[in-house]
Formats: sequence, structure tokens, C-alpha cells
Amino acid sequence: MKKIILTIGLLIAGQICFAGNCETACCREPYDLTSGFSRFFSNITGQNFIAEKIGESITKKAIQKSLTDGKIYANLNSYSTRDLKAGRFKSLEITAKDMNIDGVYISYFNAKTLCNFNYVPHDENNNYFIKEDIPASFKIEITEQDLNNTMNSEDYKRVISDINSIGGSLNLFEITSTNVKLKNGKIYYIMNYALPFVRKTKAVIVSANLDVRDGKIVFDNPNFVNTRLASDINTFSGILNYVNPLDFSAKILENKRAKFNIQNVAIEDDKVIVDGQMTILKDKE
Repeated sequence: MKKIILTIGLLIAGQICFAGNCETACCREPYDLTSGFSRFFSNITGQNFIAEKIGESITKKAIQKSLTDGKIYANLNSYSTRDLKAGRFKSLEITAKDMNIDGVYISYFNAKTLCNFNYVPHDENNNYFIKEDIPASFKIEITEQDLNNTMNSEDYKRVISDINSIGGSLNLFEITSTNVKLKNGKIYYIMNYALPFVRKTKAVIVSANLDVRDGKIVFDNPNFVNTRLASDINTFSGILNYVNPLDFSAKILENKRAKFNIQNVAIEDDKVIVDGQMTILKDKE
């Protein structure tokens, strides 16, 4: 049972990739369940409750190992102890708060399965595999401080360094610092840059809405707060989306083991709210 819960937990928590959508119509009707009497006995005696709590504890510990920081909560519902050991369960919900994953900060993450039947059995060698696709919904909340902490990570700094290497080779500019603010439903990206032979740095401040395009979070309808630069906004927007910290943060979810579809993004109460659906793909038989 430990191995199955660990596998499911890690899949839902992080093994995801961008792709299409899968609604609850993908759900399979329950099959291979133990008898109704067996399930009733397991529940009435409390065995199933104990098995669920053990499974939740194992899930939390497994996911915690992949985090630099953060708190994990799990809620597992199974049919019976025997069904859970065989890999059949009703639902699994995972919630994480104040996450730090390799320098990417997320205040809130929630993922929960959408079907009332999920099946991850094992073979004779005790190797577990996904028997049926597992659709799940997810929601992410990212604060202004989360974004600024992420932008201070070494990986994000490498993104800025890539741009500086181009600007430097052409003797154009050098980005010296970046940060963001969330206010009145908009994101403000503040970039300080230096020009050759100019002592003082200059600042570019761009306000934008957020949108989802081709599965990515993008800055929509950007405008310079420094209005004298407004004529260059179309040229600058390409750079802006290249250094987009939200798109950078979402890349921690990429993997080929599942389909991942961001559906909505909005700024509410000075937080970026992202939600969508993902489907953990069944293994080929």
C-alpha cells in the first residue's frame, strides 16, 4: 500500500505536462471491487478509516521530500482496506501551502481527483502502474511576494542573464534588476536597466492583464506606465513574456506523464489565481 500511495501522490503533485483537456466524462465505472459485504465490514470496523489515514500520512511524507519548504495536507477516500491495497480508491485530494520547489514559490496549491473510481494496481513483481486515466482539477494561488521570491532564484536569474548576453553582445542594454507588483487586477513588471556609457540605471514599468494562450499564462494588453515609451510596447512585449515569472513558475509542473491544461488566470485580492484540469495518463498495456 505504501508504494501505491507514494506513486499517486507524486504523480498528482508534480508529474504533469501541458496538453489538452479531459472532463469527468473520462471516468470509468467502478470494477473489480471487493464484495459489498467486504466493503461494509471494512468500514464498520474502522479498518478502512485507519488505512486511509496511513495512506494520507505516506502521501504527505512522500511529497514533502520533493519540497524545499512547505506544508502538505492529504485527504484519501477508499472503498475498503483490500481495495486500497489492490490500488482501487474513490478519491485523493492534495493541498500544499507556502511551497518552495527549487526556488519557485507558491502560496497555495490544491489538486483533487474528479472520478469516484481510480485504479493503480500492481503486477507480480509488485510494480505499480496506472490502470485508468486519472482526471484531476487543480488550483494555484501566487502572491506578489511569491513572484518576487521566484524572480530572485538562480534559475530565473539565468533567464535574465540570457537576455543580457544578447543585449551585451549588441551593445544595447543590461537588465540590472526586476520585480513585480499586483494592484487593482493588474500586474506591474518593473525592470531596471543600464545603457552603455550611462552611469544611472533607468526603469521600465509595464502594466498588463493576464490571459491564457496555448496553455501558457501571458501578459495581455501591456502598456508602459512610462508613457513616453509607449510607441515601443509591441517590441518590448516579446521580451516581457520571455521573462514572465508566471510562465516560469508553471514550468515546475511539466512532465510527459500527464496532460495539463490551464483554463483560467485572474488577479484577485492581490493574488494570481490559476485553475484548470490535468489527467494522469494510464500506462500502456
